[in-house]
Amino acid sequence: MEASSVAEAGIPGFATLYAHIRVILGIVVGLGLTHLLRNLARVVDEPREDRLYWIHLTWVLFAMLYLLHFWWWEFRISHTSRISFFLFLYLISYTLTLYFLCALLFPEKNSDPKDYRVLFYERRKWFFAVLALVFLIDIGDSLLKGMGYLLGLGHIYLYRNLLFFVACLVAIATRSPRYHATFAVSGILFQIYWLFGE
Repeated sequence: MEASSVAEAGIPGFATLYAHIRVILGIVVGLGLTHLLRNLARVVDEPREDRLYWIHLTWVLFAMLYLLHFWWWEFRISHTSRISFFLFLYLISYTLTLYFLCALLFPEKNSDPKDYRVLFYERRKWFFAVLALVFLIDIGDSLLKGMGYLLGLGHIYLYRNLLFFVACLVAIATRSPRYHATFAVSGILFQIYWLFGE
């Protein structure tokens, strides 16, 4: 069907569909960032009641940077030739997975003061399982933008996702504070490099 026929039939064009998807993705990303910021503000507001844990806060910062990075780079989906319902579901699933990651960092089961060190290790299996899934989904997201786009990211992109995936599996299996400290610092440094070194 030609573009003129599509317009006459009242079927939304690519730009309309893309803008619609971007709005929905933006809402979910905004909810994730709001959740993190609201809980960080609560930690600052009640410093004596919440026992902070720097590794937990490092992953909070990582999640915030990842959400911002995700939102910034999703405009590349405009390079695809068409938007299907599958693509829509895939992108929404990716975004919802990111929101779930944020929810795991700051659960809201109750408003009691939390020891974030204890919370981090108790929830590490869920958190790192979801984070590992995020890096797998991200590869699929890049493939949906085209093989040329994926290859344009270079070998470092695939190495990054593979290393994060494996490191998450190890993080699920171990409670070693030394490992988690090393992973958190390495993860945030690499994320900053990935954001600003491009």
